[in-house]
Amino acid sequence: MRFEVSIALRYFRSGGMQSVLTILGVSVGVAVSIFIACLIGGVQEGLITRIIGSLAAVSLEPKESVPRSMGKVFSADGKESLLLERVEKSGQRAARIGEWKPLVEHLDRDPAITVVSPTASGAGFVIKGNQVLPITFRGVIPERANKITDLRTRMVAGIYDVSGQNCVVGVELAKELGISLKDKIRTRSGKGVELVFTVMGIFDVGINEINLRSFYVSLTNAQRLLELVGYINAIEMKVLEIYEANTIADRLGAVTGLKSQSWMRQQKEFLSAIQAQNGSNALIRTFMMLAVAFGIASVLVVSVVQKSREIGILKSMGARTRSIMLIFMIQGLLTGLIGSLVGTAFGVSLCWALMQIPGDNMTSPGQLFPIKIIPLYIIQAIVAAVVVGVVASIAPARRAAKLDPVEVIRYG
Repeated sequence: MRFEVSIALRYFRSGGMQSVLTILGVSVGVAVSIFIACLIGGVQEGLITRIIGSLAAVSLEPKESVPRSMGKVFSADGKESLLLERVEKSGQRAARIGEWKPLVEHLDRDPAITVVSPTASGAGFVIKGNQVLPITFRGVIPERANKITDLRTRMVAGIYDVSGQNCVVGVELAKELGISLKDKIRTRSGKGVELVFTVMGIFDVGINEINLRSFYVSLTNAQRLLELVGYINAIEMKVLEIYEANTIADRLGAVTGLKSQSWMRQQKEFLSAIQAQNGSNALIRTFMMLAVAFGIASVLVVSVVQKSREIGILKSMGARTRSIMLIFMIQGLLTGLIGSLVGTAFGVSLCWALMQIPGDNMTSPGQLFPIKIIPLYIIQAIVAAVVVGVVASIAPARRAAKLDPVEVIRYG
C-alpha cells in the first residue's frame, strides 16, 4: 500500500495546474451544495418555527357519540392501568373528555412527547358597545399552554396573565374593538353564559386569524363559559420529532379511543411545500456532485494517457493490476478530500458572511438571507465529494490497469 500511495502522490503533484483546477472544481461544487442546503434548511426551519411553532403538533379530542363511559389500559410497559376517558353527549351538550388528569400525567411521561396542554375551547362573542364579534375562547393552564404557543414573548402590550377574571387578546381583535389594557370586556359563550374580563395583555403571533379570534382565559373560566366544569375538550401536544406526528397521533388515537389530529394532516399544503423544497434541494445537490464526478473522471482519463508509458514500465517491473488501479483511485480520493475541505471552508464562510447582512425576511427576522448553518449538511457534502472522487476514478483506474506494457512501451 505504501508503494501505491507514494506513486499516487507523485502523479498528483506532477499534475500541476490540472490538479489545482480539478480541486477548485470540486471545491466550487461542495461550496454551492453547502450554500443551497443551508439556505433551504434555514427557510424550512424558519417556516416551521413561524407556522407550526405556534400550533400543536398532535392533539386529542373527544369523538361525538351517544352517552357512554369507557376505560382502557394505557401503559408503555403493560403493567400500569389508567382510566383514560369518558366521552359524553346528551342533547345539546358538547362532547367532552372526563378523567383527563390521569391521561395528562401519563402523556407527560411519554418520551416522544415534550409538552402536554389540556384545553377547553369553544365559540363565543365579545361585546363592546354596539359591536359584537365572534371569538374562540381558549381556556388554558398558562405554564403548559405557553410551551405550545409562546405568548409571553409575543406580547406587544401588557403581560400574559389569565388568572382570575383576566384575559389576553390578539392585536387584530384589539384594533377591531378599540381595546386597550385594563379595559373591561363582556363576553358571551354559545351556551349563553356571560362573563366580564379585564384585558391584561395584547399579543401578536403573526397569524391574522389567531390574532383576531383567539381569546385566552383561564381553564376554569372557559369551563364555566362552555358548561364543561370538570371536563376539557382537547389535549394539545408538542412532540420530539415533528415529522413523526402522524405515527404518534395514530398510536394515541388507537390506545385512547379519542379523535387524534396531527399538524401533518391539518397542514397538508404546507407539508407538500416542505417536501417539494427537500426534493429540489436533493436534485440540485445530486447534479452538482455529478458535475464534480465527470470533472474528476475526465482529468484522470487524461492522466492515464499522459502516464501510459510510466504505467507500462511499472507493470513490466512487476506492478500488479490491483496496484495500478489503487494508484488512480487514491488520486481520486485525494482530489475529493482536498476539494471537499477547501469547498467546505469557502461554503461555510460564505454562509456566515451572508448571515451577518442585516435585513428582514419572512422566516428569519434581522437577517437579509434566511440561512442556517447545519452541520449535517456539511458532513453530507464532504462525504459525497470524497465518495464521488473515488467512484469517478474507477473507470480511469480500470483503463490504466488494462494497459499492455509491451504495446505501451513500444508505441507510447
